[in-house]
Amino acid sequence: MSGWVNKSLRALVAGLGLVLAACTPAPTSGGGNADAPESGPTASRGTLNFGIIATESSANQASNWGPFLEAMEEWTGYDIQPFYASDYAGMIQAMRYNSVQFAWFSNFSGLQAVRLADGEVFAKATYPDGSAGYNSVLIVPADSPIQTLDDVLVCDGTLNFGMGDPNSTSGYLVPSAFIFAPRNIDPAECFNTVRNANHEANAVAVANGQIDVGTNNTTSLTVLHGSRPEIADRIRVIWTSPPIGTDPIIWRNDLDEEAKLRLQYFFMNYGRQGTPEEIAAARAVLEPLFFGLFLPASNSHLDPIVQLEIVRDLILVRNDADLSEEERATRVAELEARLAAVEAGNSELDSLANATGQAGNGASHDTQASTNWPLVAGMTVLAGLLLAGLLWAGAPRGPGPKPPLMERLANAVIGAGVIVILVWSFDPADMDRAYLLVENFGDMQEFLAGFFPDNIASAASRSAYWIELRAGIVEAVPQMIITVQIAIWGTFIAVVAAIPFGLLSARNVAPAWVVQPVRRLMDVFRSINELIIALIFIAAVGLGPLAGVMALAVHTTGVLAKLFSEAVEAIDHGPVEGVRATGAMPLHEVIWGVIPQVAPLWTSFGLYRFESNARSATVLGLIGAGGIGQILFEAVRAFDYQRTAAIVIVIILAVSAIDMMSQLLRKRLL
Repeated sequence: MSGWVNKSLRALVAGLGLVLAACTPAPTSGGGNADAPESGPTASRGTLNFGIIATESSANQASNWGPFLEAMEEWTGYDIQPFYASDYAGMIQAMRYNSVQFAWFSNFSGLQAVRLADGEVFAKATYPDGSAGYNSVLIVPADSPIQTLDDVLVCDGTLNFGMGDPNSTSGYLVPSAFIFAPRNIDPAECFNTVRNANHEANAVAVANGQIDVGTNNTTSLTVLHGSRPEIADRIRVIWTSPPIGTDPIIWRNDLDEEAKLRLQYFFMNYGRQGTPEEIAAARAVLEPLFFGLFLPASNSHLDPIVQLEIVRDLILVRNDADLSEEERATRVAELEARLAAVEAGNSELDSLANATGQAGNGASHDTQASTNWPLVAGMTVLAGLLLAGLLWAGAPRGPGPKPPLMERLANAVIGAGVIVILVWSFDPADMDRAYLLVENFGDMQEFLAGFFPDNIASAASRSAYWIELRAGIVEAVPQMIITVQIAIWGTFIAVVAAIPFGLLSARNVAPAWVVQPVRRLMDVFRSINELIIALIFIAAVGLGPLAGVMALAVHTTGVLAKLFSEAVEAIDHGPVEGVRATGAMPLHEVIWGVIPQVAPLWTSFGLYRFESNARSATVLGLIGAGGIGQILFEAVRAFDYQRTAAIVIVIILAVSAIDMMSQLLRKRLL
């Protein structure tokens, strides 16, 4: 390597080191609340990540929770970093791998957090009126002809049903245990479509007539009446469950004892301790969250949920026609033994609240400065060093043509700009935590192990695994076929629409006053995610594959029109001029001079987008647009990894088959 290259690299490394040093915030000192338990001396203020399950929009969550989180920081002396999520599975996984140290869960998702994420219940919420429970409900549009539960359960395949998240207590477990399991009804077979969503999304979908019936709960409806009364007024309740216990607050068992003491102190005293004015102010903060005071709790708080889960499973087993009498008797005996154990106080969820000496890594001592002026200075210095280094490296040496100074300067500015932008986005993109990919590689292995037999050496374990895998594949194949059919029609409509739009976007075919508006329209088509477009079409055609077809068609039209127009702009103009010389009309010039040149490329682009759409169509199942995506997200959210593995296998095989078919078509057509 030449000397000037070595010098350039040294200059770049030095500049990067300067900026990275500037990006590293100095530790800030801080202590706990004077009224909180005493802590030992620390070099910096600790950080705890608090998970919040979003049963309504993120905007409402942030504004409602903000004052409560500020109070928690003041009382505990920790920086509390909130994480909002509408997906229970994601929050449980975050706690499992210590990305979240404590969280507010529903009862059933809390049960999963205790089982899968080494969680422990330490507090529970009450309601402003002092009640310790709420109810699951079924809701319909206010003007719906549906009046009773019997009207819902006719199971004629005409209704669209909105179920809650598979880890939701009131949205999934309670309706399953009290409505569907006792009647041996499978919602997927009873209704036209079943969509999983949070409570607010279900309420909005019911109010707008996008689904006919949805699950919800009394707490969410009360909050909805306050935050979005125009939506709440268009909803009617047709079924109410027995009472459900209030939601738990759960921390990781290995959270350090200092953090546990401070959090326990805050939750047990907030709204109780202080002057009358301070108590009134605290309770005003809790009111938008629909919380009263907090009470101490342990894992036994979840025992009724365990009982409900077992009762649901008992009913399903007793009504399962696929089981032999011997298999049914064995499973019923196992479930009845578990139920008796729970009723006797042994749910295997014993609390560890009194355990001591458990070292944890829940409190981090790294914080970011709110304003980092050294970063600005470092970025400026780096830009200057890079620009000078690149100019020097690009200077002409020896014989040969010498590029103009302005050209070298432009190249140097672009090169320096790219590097500066990468450094500038390093911290916001969380790249400083990339080392965790190596450090926590074992956690990823542990997660992936759930997709394989529990004990690969055991014949019984392998046999049970293959039975589950085959059942999952049998379920997934018909849905994958629907997904491919959605992709076929979405791509076909897009190709047909992209041909005129692509020609009108080409500068060498259409006039500028046509090209620019059409190109901007195609920008809009490409910019909007398929999920958003599908929601727009759901308003017109309802849930189901047609909304997915139209979403793919619109988005893909924008993509293909751009590719088609670029292919047209790169053609050889000789054939076009030859057609024009015959006195042909402009349309004939396009048909005989342009399209024959671009047809091979257009075919290749169309086939590639078909492959892409077969993958994209799986995501549309998230919002009830049909296909394999719906059962995939249900399996992931329910932590049913063997079922997930079967679905993923079907998707991989289908995409591979589509790829091979596309290659054959290209060879045949090109």
